[in-house]
Amino acid sequence: MAKKGGSRHLKRLAAPITYKIPRKLGKWTIRINPGPHPADRAIPLGILIRDILGIANNLRGVKYILRKGYIKVDGKKILDYHFPIGLMDVIELVPENKFYRILPHKINLIYPYEISDADDVLIKPLQIKNKTMVKWSRIQLTTHDGRNFLFDKESEYYTLKPGDTLIYNYNKNKLDGYIRLEPGNMALITGGSKIGRLGKIKDILKPHPLKPRIVRLVGDSEEYETVFEYIFPIGSDKPIIKIPWY
Repeated sequence: MAKKGGSRHLKRLAAPITYKIPRKLGKWTIRINPGPHPADRAIPLGILIRDILGIANNLRGVKYILRKGYIKVDGKKILDYHFPIGLMDVIELVPENKFYRILPHKINLIYPYEISDADDVLIKPLQIKNKTMVKWSRIQLTTHDGRNFLFDKESEYYTLKPGDTLIYNYNKNKLDGYIRLEPGNMALITGGSKIGRLGKIKDILKPHPLKPRIVRLVGDSEEYETVFEYIFPIGSDKPIIKIPWY
């Protein structure tokens, strides 16, 4: 039994900080499977359904809901309750026709906010995390949720860099533009002590060759700084998606 728990389950006390669950209420919780998001920046779909959205009382209820095809992530039915859910994912509750987007909460990286605008549902911002040169002088851009896009030299996307954001329509499976990580654009902070704050990028600084870049933002009549890694471009004059607290 211990071996089974160690392979398919996870001790509650050892669960990542993204799991907002009671640590001493039982011994085991759901272990996240490899997928589009890294384990330290995601939660299993089962935790989202049972412990956060509260639409199932137990794991048996979670399995039933998924088996019926009642849950979609970015427009696709997901049957695995270990599936990782992360930043900007769009969760659909099919029977109720409700949609939620995963955004950074001020005290938690993973939190579902209900989407009320029908046009907002199909938009998914994808932040570029890696840029690689491949065959025939094409470049491959890898985004924060593991998607890969190939571009030729003639493409307007060819000059984009890690940190920039692609605007993706998952229903049509196509890109509708991009947002650069540069001064003047809106950005969301996705980590650190200022998680969840939204502001306009004022400066991008490199104070020391051996230290990370610092981004200075202006929002709510104040300035604040965070590391480059936590900046997610989200619009030019205003966010391209609905931010509930903006």
